Amino acid sequence: MNLNNLEDRIDEAKNLGFSPKTIAQIEENIKLGVPEFKAYDSMPATAKGQIDFTLHYKKSSQSDFYYFNKFDAVHNKVDPLEIGQKYMLILKGEDDKNIVKKLDNVNEAIELFKKQEGNAELAIGKDPAHKSMVANMENGKINFVAKTFQSAYYANPIPQTFYVEEGKGFNKEQAGNLVQGRAVYRDDLLNIQGMVYKAWVMLNTDKPRDRYNNLTTRIFHDPSYGFDLKESLKSFNIKDLENPERAEKIFTGIMNGNRELVKAEKANGETVNVYVEASVRFRKANFFLENGKPEKREEFLKPGVKAEQQSKVSRENKQERAAGIAR
Repeated sequence: MNLNNLEDRIDEAKNLGFSPKTIAQIEENIKLGVPEFKAYDSMPATAKGQIDFTLHYKKSSQSDFYYFNKFDAVHNKVDPLEIGQKYMLILKGEDDKNIVKKLDNVNEAIELFKKQEGNAELAIGKDPAHKSMVANMENGKINFVAKTFQSAYYANPIPQTFYVEEGKGFNKEQAGNLVQGRAVYRDDLLNIQGMVYKAWVMLNTDKPRDRYNNLTTRIFHDPSYGFDLKESLKSFNIKDLENPERAEKIFTGIMNGNRELVKAEKANGETVNVYVEASVRFRKANFFLENGKPEKREEFLKPGVKAEQQSKVSRENKQERAAGIAR
C-alpha cells in the first residue's frame, strides 16, 4: 500500500465534501488492497427524499496507486434511513439459514434484489431481527412492494456522473443541488483553449441524454449573461443581508446551489422566514415559504425598487402600444 496515495485519496474526498463515514470506507478498501470498489454517501434533498452518491475507485494494474476520477449522484424520492439502519437483501441459504447482505445505497439494493431468481426479501432495519419488509419475491416473481416504497422501487432514477480531475470538479453539495435542478456558480471552469472562466451551470433537462446517459449542461457566462446575484438580492428587503458576515454566507450558499433560509420583510411590514434560490435562467431570485410553497418575489421588493420596476413596465407597455399604432 502506498501511504502517499492513500493520503491523496482521503484529502480529495474531504475537499469535495464527502462525509467521514465515506472516507472511512475509502481508507478501509485501499488498505485491504481491493482492486476496484465503490464508496457511498448521501445528503437530504430539499423537497422529498435524498441524494445518493456513488464514488468509483480503481487500483492500477501496474502499481499500488488508486485512481478516483468520477462519482454518480441521483435524486431518490425515498426517506433517508434512520441512524444505524441498512437496506438488507435476505435470501435463504443452506439448512434454511438466512443469508443477509447489508447495503447503504437504495439503488444498489433495488438492483440487486431485482436480479434474484428465487425467494428473496428486501427490508430496512438495524438487523434481521428488527426489520421492516419493503419488497418480496417468490420464485423470481415480485409479489409485494410496500406502498411507502413504491415510488423508489418503480422510479428507476438515472444518475448523473460528475468527473473529477486531480481532485477538482463539482463537489458533493454542488452535484447534489445540480441533480435537483438548481444552478451552481463556478469561477474555475476551463474552456477548450485551457482558459479559466466564470459561469453559472445547470443540467439541461430540455435535451436528450448523451451517449454516456448523462444530461448535458447549460452554461451562463459571468458577467456576459447579465445575472449578478448580489445585486439581485439587494433589491429585496432581506434582513439577513444587513449583517455582512451573514450576507456572505447566504451568497456562498446560493452560489453552491442551495436554497438559503432568510428573514425577509413583506410590503405590509410582516417579517417571515423564506427560502431563496437563484433563478439564473431568468436572471431573478425565487422565494419559497418554509413548507416549500412558492412565494411572489414582488412581495419582498424594497419600496423604491418596486416603484422603479412598475414604472419600467409601464414605459415598456406604452412603447409597445405606440409601436402598434404606428404599424
